[in-house]
Amino acid sequence: MFERGFRIIFILLLLAGICRGEERTNAVQSPRQAIIEMFSGGEAQFRKHLTVEMQAKLQEMMKDASSAVPLQALATSKTSDPDHFQAFDLGPILFSFNNPEQHERYEVQLDSDEPRGDEELMGLSLHLMRNGIEQEIPVAMRFLLNLKRQEGTWRLNAITLSATLPLGDPRILDKSMWNAFLTANGSKVDSPLAPADDRPKMTALRAVRMIAMAEDIYAQNHPGIGYTCRMSDLVNVGKGLDEDGVYRFMDAEFAGGIYNGYRFTLTGCDRKPARAFRIVAEPVAGKGRAYCSDNTKNLRVSDDGRGVTCLIAGKVARR
Repeated sequence: MFERGFRIIFILLLLAGICRGEERTNAVQSPRQAIIEMFSGGEAQFRKHLTVEMQAKLQEMMKDASSAVPLQALATSKTSDPDHFQAFDLGPILFSFNNPEQHERYEVQLDSDEPRGDEELMGLSLHLMRNGIEQEIPVAMRFLLNLKRQEGTWRLNAITLSATLPLGDPRILDKSMWNAFLTANGSKVDSPLAPADDRPKMTALRAVRMIAMAEDIYAQNHPGIGYTCRMSDLVNVGKGLDEDGVYRFMDAEFAGGIYNGYRFTLTGCDRKPARAFRIVAEPVAGKGRAYCSDNTKNLRVSDDGRGVTCLIAGKVARR
């Protein structure tokens, strides 16, 4: 009798533990998942992630039929069309807006994610890809999202927008620099200055950052291996994100370790599973700046063109 009662109590305790675990799992939502739900769903999901104070104000305004409710158009819009819009729970890409006919897409990339207890700061930037290769656009768009947790839910508290127009760069006067940006928005630019297949190459700094992002994806997909020291492993790490399979993080040239006048080298990832890596970019000609980063995503630069100097005493690089 005692043994039977003990078994019943044990089963009840086990079931209670499972239920509590399921409740915790269902209740936990990361800030990233909250933003995805907010902008991927309809009005209910959008309002859910507004602050409690904002929800109360909107509810009050809705009682007056004559009042125009701000954000109504955004709240009722849906961006969940799988043919043109995608959201990603993992990796450097948060949202993508696709144009399959032109093999183009805009990407909203996650540059930084800084938790501060019940607050979170997320840094985002806008990028344009064509045939899997990033295009240089004249206006650099960046967004800083401030989220705070209220009543167990992450809510959007503020958005800071910034746009950088490089007026000191004479290339801004070239039609070729604006071509990719404008044509992706439906505008036509007659650009005889560059052939159709002459796609601009990313800078060494940008390439180092992209390689670090690709390392994260590779490690997530290969937990038994971790980070890789083979550049060729990273070239197609993002391939297949599009239905046509043309998307990839980096040009195939990276597989050889040399791209756009720079030599890229991966080290520190020999052990399996590798928990760390270092990436350096050195000018092939020996003159110019060297860039470096690692698994902490700290971008650094050295003026002597040497990767060793960059890793040891490099200055923080401006993105």
